[in-house]
Amino acid sequence: MPAFEPEWTAALEESRRTYSLAGLYAVVQDWQGRLAHAPAADAFAASGYDDSGSVDMAELRGRRR
Repeated sequence: MPAFEPEWTAALEESRRTYSLAGLYAVVQDWQGRLAHAPAADAFAASGYDDSGSVDMAELRGRRR
């Protein structure tokens, strides 16, 4: 997955610099969620519903942490 590689590379470099695996775990968790919900997202996109009032999930995840 080309989109996964830059995130993983950045997290790996951060992990090496900080001796922490938290960034790696976060990338894996985010991608597991993306892959698990991909069929539902594809179905929604194909349905033609208006999603202009939606909230960015990355923003919501940032609030939770």
